Amino acid sequence: MTLALPAIVLILACGITEVKNETNLTPVLEELDFPNRTVCCVTGFEYPSDCDWVADRNPDESKCSLVVLVDAVPRLRVPVGDGYEVSRDYADHRFLGGGLYTYFCKDGMAVVRRNGAPLFRYEADEVLVDMFLKGGDLHILAHKTSGGGFSYRKNGELVLEKLTGETFGRFWEDGDRVCFSFRQPVTTSDEISSRYYVVYDSNVLHVPYDSDVFQIWDIMSHGGHPCSLVTSENDTRPYLLKGSQRKSIGIPKAASMLSGNLFSAENKVGVECTYMYSDGMCESGIWVEGSEYMRFETDRSISSLCYRDGSTYCVVNPDEDAGLIYSAGEFYTMPENYQCMGFQPAAVNQGELYVALSSRTGERPLIWHEGLVDTLRMNGYVCSVSFVEAEDD
Repeated sequence: MTLALPAIVLILACGITEVKNETNLTPVLEELDFPNRTVCCVTGFEYPSDCDWVADRNPDESKCSLVVLVDAVPRLRVPVGDGYEVSRDYADHRFLGGGLYTYFCKDGMAVVRRNGAPLFRYEADEVLVDMFLKGGDLHILAHKTSGGGFSYRKNGELVLEKLTGETFGRFWEDGDRVCFSFRQPVTTSDEISSRYYVVYDSNVLHVPYDSDVFQIWDIMSHGGHPCSLVTSENDTRPYLLKGSQRKSIGIPKAASMLSGNLFSAENKVGVECTYMYSDGMCESGIWVEGSEYMRFETDRSISSLCYRDGSTYCVVNPDEDAGLIYSAGEFYTMPENYQCMGFQPAAVNQGELYVALSSRTGERPLIWHEGLVDTLRMNGYVCSVSFVEAEDD
């Protein structure tokens, strides 16, 4: 594996003033020496060389920076801390379309930055759920910090706000539409139940269920139609409800589900879940369109999952033993004392899996690639790995 490729000339924006509703979001990777080439981009938190970041992760005291590495070379550093309006929580940044986007919320004000420069700010008391960049528009999903509810914003402008309920935790793209799903409590004379919705851009669609459905684990859309992972009174084993079709996901008859999530598998829908047998033993499983694809003899949920060109790739973080890496049918043991610590620790490029691994003991982070590892020259931990197509304009 080779990440240290020839030097890249990177043009970073400087002197940017705060702009509200900016739609021309210029990527970090504006000009590269080698056009029409895919580059590996890694984000992480870097500390001074003499700092024990495992023991003390306080960025205000250790002068922590949020760093972007392009082909293993640091190309952007953004200082972290309240004074810089950049969060120390790794879940509060995304690398999208070649740009580093950060979310910071304190004292009733949210600030979104791109490459360290203010993009927009607005009054809010929220926790970031997800960001999504499409066509130059930045979509933001956030939960209220108290009292329930959430907001959906596009380029900082409020599109949808609910004072009750919660989202299912992520955006996805269905055709050319940006989507997410949510549920809201409904009080009747007899009980408190929930209603479920899918949002297509700004259009809200109510998703009804038959009376025998008593648990909805997850909901998304595929091909413009809602898809749900549910359990019914007639069949205690969960199944995929896709339109009017009910498809079994093949959980063993002696097992009951503990958690479940849907994911897009190109022209199909996939399910990732954990379940428990009557004797207390647990497993994790991945299915695509109801057919068993892979079972893992572990009670740990999958940390990251990718599906590309008909193949599944995933990472299972370590507990007491070593973690697992599954790459299109091949099992690998994660390097000892390493784990995934970010929101997007795995990515696939040209049919090969790359995993960003951080040390549990303070060693340098690694990029794992099909059984090989590259050590990154930074003191800290990594959060995401992705690939960007670098082209001349």
